[in-house]
Order: sequence, then structure tokens, then C-alpha cells
Amino acid sequence: MKPIPDPNQPGNLDKYLEDVDARLQRLEGAASAPPKLPTVRMSGFMQLDDGLFGQSDRSHAVLGDIQNGVGFRRTRLQALGKLTDFTGFSIEMDFATVGRPSFMDVWGEQQNLPFFGTIRIGQFRQPTTLDGWTSIRHLDFLERNAAFQAFDPFRRVGIMAYNTTEDERTEWAYSVYGTGLTFWNGAGTTYSTLGDTRYGTQIGDNGGVSTAIRASHLLYYDEPSEGRYLLHVGGGYNFSQLGGNRNGIGPDANVYDSRPIPEFFVGDPAGALLTAAGTPAVLDSGRIRANNYNFWHTEVAMNYGSFHAQQEFMLTTLNQTGGPTIYMPGTYAQCGYFLTGESSAYNKQAGVMDYNVVPYSDFFGLGRGRGFGGWGAWEVVARWSYVDLTCNNARPITTAPTFPPSPNFGVLNESTLGLNWWWNRYTRLQLNWIHAMPNYQTVGYAPFDIVGSRFQIEF
Repeated sequence: MKPIPDPNQPGNLDKYLEDVDARLQRLEGAASAPPKLPTVRMSGFMQLDDGLFGQSDRSHAVLGDIQNGVGFRRTRLQALGKLTDFTGFSIEMDFATVGRPSFMDVWGEQQNLPFFGTIRIGQFRQPTTLDGWTSIRHLDFLERNAAFQAFDPFRRVGIMAYNTTEDERTEWAYSVYGTGLTFWNGAGTTYSTLGDTRYGTQIGDNGGVSTAIRASHLLYYDEPSEGRYLLHVGGGYNFSQLGGNRNGIGPDANVYDSRPIPEFFVGDPAGALLTAAGTPAVLDSGRIRANNYNFWHTEVAMNYGSFHAQQEFMLTTLNQTGGPTIYMPGTYAQCGYFLTGESSAYNKQAGVMDYNVVPYSDFFGLGRGRGFGGWGAWEVVARWSYVDLTCNNARPITTAPTFPPSPNFGVLNESTLGLNWWWNRYTRLQLNWIHAMPNYQTVGYAPFDIVGSRFQIEF
């Protein structure tokens, strides 16, 4: 038995449907006929998070009093299937984000095409970073790294082609998509050129068309163990036009605004990352007038038995209007070790690690007074992240005062220690201790801590 594949990742739709149909046939008997097309299956997951914050005096001064909280970070339902042998689809909505429900992965794709491989049209994760393409169901930590939060365009409406070589050692993907615009309503960002487009809509009559490409290669892959030992390298490039009005002024001007969260969030998702609404943005570039930006990244990952690690370097160069180019680098490195002997999976079609496992022995109860059976799977993880949003020579547009302030220039270093416990391949608990160490241009070093936990189920 293998981990549940995320059907949204390239190459996983057929694997997911085969897994579901195999389970149905086991329930209904071996003589069951194969499903007739078109097929529709249901999938989904929920993540319930809890967070406790501890702040220094300087952190209070800059970010305010961050409130402890508990809430559903994600609650998603998905209908997916095949219309013909080579035409697949996904309609996935999230009931725990802005818009309630919000558009997530809503796409159709045509497979087995000459040269292109598979073409996908709709809303989906663009082919950018390794961490960005790793399934949100199967992250090793509660959230993706801080550099991803700061720079990755992520989920957009567009068209993408992806393919692999015959030996599945090399993967590539490229896309064209709408960037949209960053709209400032006076208190928070309503639309943004970074992060999810949860409305499934992109607007702007000046610019707003972007391209992305990513490729990866397996330098080594141990076939007999199905990737228990492997070495992966890759990289990519993204060019984004910033959408906006033709005059370059007002709330819908062509601007860039990066506002990363500290690798954890609990609060009101409609609160625009303001302190009063929950976990605030830990840095803020402010609204910088620009027509476009370039985003480069490199990646490396490995499996060595029960140990795994990955690292990425990211760089955004922002072509500021009426000013010099702004350079914004970021990076992270992470690793993990399965105490119970399992190892991480790998998705060859997407070229990503898949941090979900089937425990060697499931955790379950034996009944009243009889104890427990099995340990489940246990893993310890560690990560360090770095983001530089000092934005030297930036000329941000001034706005009404907010709390936290915007812009809020600085450098973020962040360390995370975590413990993951899989009860079975459908259920797990996660615990993270995050030590955020922002160094602000206004007050200097202002550390704070987060202890976050998550209960997750998927099907």
C-alpha cells in the first residue's frame, strides 16, 4: 500500500483514480467491472490548526499583540475524474478561506499529446518552486517556507504543459497565466499578484500576463527501493508583468507588494494580514510601482533511507518605475528523519518530494483496558528560512497608516523544529516550534516564538 497521491499534482490524477477504484473493487468483490467513463470521484482534506505566540517587547511594538487562536486552516472538497481516457478534470473548493468557498484547483487537462505531453487549463499551482509544487496535504511543516511566502506567484488562472522523458528521470513544465493586479482598499490588499487567486478571477487592463518554466532531473534514483535513495536537482524562471491601470496611480496602480507570513497562520483569512485579524505579515515591501519582475530559483533534494533534505535559493529582481532595480533574495534548507524507519516518497511526473507515508504499523486502540496496537510513523524535522526585504532604494507608495506598518522593511531569519505523527496514511498530527527573528530597519532585532499544531485528515 502506498501513500494517497495528491490528484492536483502533475501525473497524479490517474494514480489517484486507480487507487480509489482498487479500493472499491476490494470492497465490492474481485469480479466488479471496471468503471465506465466518464468517472467522478470525491477527494478532500481538512487541517485544524492551533497557535500560541510569545513576543518580545520590540515585537509588540512593531506587530502588536498577536493573539493565540485555533481555527480551520484549510477545509477542501474536490470532485475529480476522467471524461475520456485522456481528458481529466478537477473542481476543488476551500471552505476555510476568503470568499468561502474559494476557488483552488479548478482545471481540465488533455493527456498523451505529442511534444506537449499534457496540457492543463484553469486555475492551478504554476510551475515555480519545489516547495510550491509540493502538495499542501503532504508538507513536512505547517506551512511552506518564508521565501516561498515572500516571492512565489503560486496559484493562478492560465494554461500549462508538462511532460517527462521516457525514463521519468527528467521533468519539465511551462505555463502562461494572468498576473492580475494588486488592489489596495485603504486597509488591506484585496487582490494581489502574489499568492492564491482565491476568487478565480484576474483583472487589469495594463499588463498582467506572465510566464513560468521549471525543470528538474534525478541524478540518482534507486529503482528497487522506489526512491528510498535519490538525488534531485532543478530550477526555474518566472517573468511577471504587473497588471494595473494605465496611469500608474491610485489603488489599482501597477505595483508589487510582498507580505510574507511567519510560516504559520491562524485568524480571520479576510483580515488582510493585519494584527487585529490574527497572524500578521512579518515583513512588508510596501506598494512599489513597477511594470514587471523576474523570479529565479534553484533547488536540490535527496533521500537517503529514512533521512531526507531539500534546499532552494530564490531571487526576485523588481524593475521599479522611476527608480533602480530592487533585489530581494531568499532561501531555506530543511531536513527530516523517520524514527520508525519509513522514507519519503517522490513524484517523478511533478519532480517533487512527497512527505506522506504509509506507517509500517498503524496506530489504533485494542478496546477498553487492552491498550494500543502499533506506533504509527514518527518523524522529526528542522528548517531554516531567510528573506531579505530591506528593498534598498525602494520608493513605495505612501498609504494610510496600518498596524503592522506598510512598508515594514527588514530581514527575516526563522528556525523551525517539528514532530510529525502519522496514525495511518489518512491521518496525522503535527507540532512546530517556530522561532522568528526579524530585524527591522525601524527598531532592529524583534524576535518572537510560535508553537503551532495541526490535526489533518484526507481521503
